[in-house]
Amino acid sequence: MLQERLTPLANRILNDAAFDETVIRLCSQVSAVFKQEPRLVRALGDFGAFATILCAVALASVHGGRFTLAEVQAVVVPRGWASSRRTRALIDWLELEGAARRHQPNGDNRERPWSLCGWLIMAIETLAETYLAAAAPWQAQPVMDRPAKDIGVNILIDGIGWLLKQPQEFSPTSMETLMFLGHAPGFPLLLDLLSAAKTSKSGASNCEFSRKAAARAYGISRAQVTALLAKAERLTILKRDGSRILLSDGTLQNVQRDIAHQLAFIVVWLGILRA
Repeated sequence: MLQERLTPLANRILNDAAFDETVIRLCSQVSAVFKQEPRLVRALGDFGAFATILCAVALASVHGGRFTLAEVQAVVVPRGWASSRRTRALIDWLELEGAARRHQPNGDNRERPWSLCGWLIMAIETLAETYLAAAAPWQAQPVMDRPAKDIGVNILIDGIGWLLKQPQEFSPTSMETLMFLGHAPGFPLLLDLLSAAKTSKSGASNCEFSRKAAARAYGISRAQVTALLAKAERLTILKRDGSRILLSDGTLQNVQRDIAHQLAFIVVWLGILRA
C-alpha cells in the first residue's frame, strides 16, 4: 500500500533540518496565490470545491482536455465532499468568470463536455509548482528546468486525481486541518497562522493576527474570519487573546505532520511514475 511508504518518509521529512524553512516558504507562497486571485477562495477555498475542481482537471488531462459533470460527480458526491447541485453551480459560476467552457453535448446535459481554462488553470499550475519545489529537498531527481516542471505539474495533478479516487491510500488528515478545510478560505488561512506562529519573535505558537487584514486579503468579511477562529477555539485548536493567536502544541505538530505527508506523497508519486 502507498501509505506504508508515505509514513516513514513523512517522518523523515518532519525531522529534517530543512523542513522548518520549507514550511515557512510553502505557507507564504500558497497563501500569496490565493491573495493574488481572490476568486480562488470560491473556486478552491474549501475541500469540497478543491476536490471538485482537481477531479475535473485530472479527468480532463486524460480525456483530451475535457470532462463531464457526471464523471466529477461520480467521484465527489458519494464521498460527501460536494453535492450534485454544488458541482453544477461551481462550474456554472466558473463559466461566468471565464474559467470554464462548455462544449456540444452528446445528449444528456450531465454528459456535456466542459474544459477549464484561464486564471484558474494558471493558479492550479502555480500551486502545483510551489508544492513540487517544496518537495525538492527529498526528491532523488528534483524538478528543475521548465520542460521537467511542466511534466512534474501534470504528473502531480494526475496523482491528486488518483488520490481523490483512492482516499484510503493517504494517511488520515488531522482534525485541525480537516476543520479548516471545511471552510473557505480555511487552508490558506491555516497556513497564515502556522507561518505567523513559526516566525513570531514573542515565542513559539504565539503570534499577532489581524482579522481585518486577513478578510481584506482574501476578499471575505471580517465576520467570516472571526467565525472560523471562534470555531477553532471551541475545538481547542487555538486560543484568542485580543489581537494575538496562540496555536496549541498539538495543532502545530499535527498541521506540520499533515504537510510532511503531502510532501511525502509528491516524492513517492513522482518516484513511482519515473520508475
